[in-house]
Amino acid sequence: MLRRLPVAALVFVMAGFSLLIPRVTGSKEKEPPQGMRFAGTIRIEEEVRASILAVVGPPEFFENLRSVDSPQGTVFMKDGGEVRFFPDRMTITLRIYGPEDSDGKSGASKQLNYDLMRGLKFKVQWKRGMKLRSVRELRRLSAAEGTFLDLENSGRPMDGWTYEMVFEDSRAPITDHLILSILSPDDKLIARMSAYL
Repeated sequence: MLRRLPVAALVFVMAGFSLLIPRVTGSKEKEPPQGMRFAGTIRIEEEVRASILAVVGPPEFFENLRSVDSPQGTVFMKDGGEVRFFPDRMTITLRIYGPEDSDGKSGASKQLNYDLMRGLKFKVQWKRGMKLRSVRELRRLSAAEGTFLDLENSGRPMDGWTYEMVFEDSRAPITDHLILSILSPDDKLIARMSAYL
């Protein structure tokens, strides 16, 4: 018992010192990022609006990722090391649902235009400052129509589509913004959205 006391005291002192290190170096840890998402309302056709929610993956990349303010700027850390780049292969799960009435509620008896939704095109780019750079490769894996419950409006069923995409690029800095563009089958821009950490 007497031999363990000095070791325990040393561990306690070291743990206390490690808590002081961020203050000594001028760093300040922020809340952990909740991943990257796109969300909002878009005009899918003339007089037709729909809601959009997209989640960027893979989820294990964002797990335990945290940002720290330092004198050199924001630094992203994970498992004790600095993270400087996004993974070379990432995913987007995109859900578009509606249509919505002018008051923002889903129209229970309306459906989104099947041909339009099936033919939607997507473009993914990285943005740094004002400069945009397309990802090396983007593949749409699936597009599926489904019915979802509108939890904001008494659980009414509403039409929706889910798109699964994967994109590949190398050495995209973690401070870059991800830009998702949604285009009609005839290449007209419907929406452009940004996500970042």
